[in-house]
Amino acid sequence: MYPKVNQNIVIDIKNRDMTCRSIIAEIEKNEILIAFPMDMNAIGLLTKGTEITVVFILGENQYKFQTEIIGRKKDKIALFRITKPQENEIIKIQRRDNFRVNSNLKFLLNEKKLNTINISVGGMLFFCETELQLLEGEVVSGTLVVPNTLNKEAELITFQGQIKRISLIKDPDRKNVALEFTMMEQRDQMKIIQYCFEKQRQMRIKSR
Repeated sequence: MYPKVNQNIVIDIKNRDMTCRSIIAEIEKNEILIAFPMDMNAIGLLTKGTEITVVFILGENQYKFQTEIIGRKKDKIALFRITKPQENEIIKIQRRDNFRVNSNLKFLLNEKKLNTINISVGGMLFFCETELQLLEGEVVSGTLVVPNTLNKEAELITFQGQIKRISLIKDPDRKNVALEFTMMEQRDQMKIIQYCFEKQRQMRIKSR
């Protein structure tokens, strides 16, 4: 159940308004070594004793565990050392807790420009004109535009998905469509998880 070497992960820095992406570099008996975050602004926050949550994907499931930074290690590249959890401390994230957030992300589906209503790493809900021909069970492909919340740059994510549900709404010219992602690179899945983390954090701040 432990993450694999070279696995992409998302790090949620406790008591900080920031998440970042990294990679598992080594797994040892009592600790795990991770690469410097891809989001450079987070490096100064990962000091010894910093508590973090690590999220990763194995197969079709997401997992998370709590740990802390216990130091650094100089190798060919500099690495962060984190405490290795016991296997029973690694929690499977249930599908209903799949970091689904309301969103208005642009994406291209079969060369048609559309917008999401909500999204998670497992899929998304979007709206479109009723004249757009889509069938439940249909396999489609597209490109999703996800903003990087730290540097504000747009990241393009290609995906393949299956139409799971089509719902008519009060507006006679529109319909809502639920799509499940069936094929996506793991590094792109982690980009969506990070985006959802940040959106949830923003909502918590607004509700205070």
